[in-house]
Amino acid sequence: MECPTMSVISTCEPDRLLADYPGLQCIDDPVWRQAIADMLPMDIPAGTVMYRPGDICHNFVLLVEGTVRIFVRARNGREIVLYRLHPGELCILSLSGLLHGRPHTVEAVAETPLRAASLGQERFHEVFNRSSAFRGYVIDHLVRRLHETMTLLQEVAFERLDTRLAEYLYRRFEQGGIRVLKMTHQQLAVELGTTREVTSRMLKVLERSGGIHLRRGRIELVDVEQLRRAH
Repeated sequence: MECPTMSVISTCEPDRLLADYPGLQCIDDPVWRQAIADMLPMDIPAGTVMYRPGDICHNFVLLVEGTVRIFVRARNGREIVLYRLHPGELCILSLSGLLHGRPHTVEAVAETPLRAASLGQERFHEVFNRSSAFRGYVIDHLVRRLHETMTLLQEVAFERLDTRLAEYLYRRFEQGGIRVLKMTHQQLAVELGTTREVTSRMLKVLERSGGIHLRRGRIELVDVEQLRRAH
């Protein structure tokens, strides 16, 4: 993942840096331990474009705080969110770029302020080649993330939109432990890979069924069981 605008904030603290990466925390190879000490901490503002199509990845990044949105933008401006990157996760597209030198074909934007740490491409390859434990961790993460992305593409291609909408809202309410989701119809349409008009119609259907209540810029949960049944 590229970080075009960043500032070094302090020396990396291994315990904090790897707190969300237990698989990396238990690797005791000297080459990996030295790499951790050499990583550069970063403070990245919300809204920063991490990379665009055509960019080459030069850094291996561990996310400590914040969220990155990775998405595809069509020629007509329509967006489809592929996934979000959170602390404890690796960006598979950046890993692919680091390993094979291929340019990015999608975009990534910092949704929130980020705190992270980076390791240059040459050092990444050194650790990848010399540490079997680190290499295994990276490959395992690639496989799991690829499976998740393929599942998403199957859902977009084959599942009904009303089902995906209800499932998305149910997951956001349940996982977040919230009853109000601050989100516009346009933002929700981007998440589902459709248009605002279609999303608004589907939301009205869910509202009439008693699952949600719509207000300007927000969606309020009324009956979580109704949402669960809808998907």
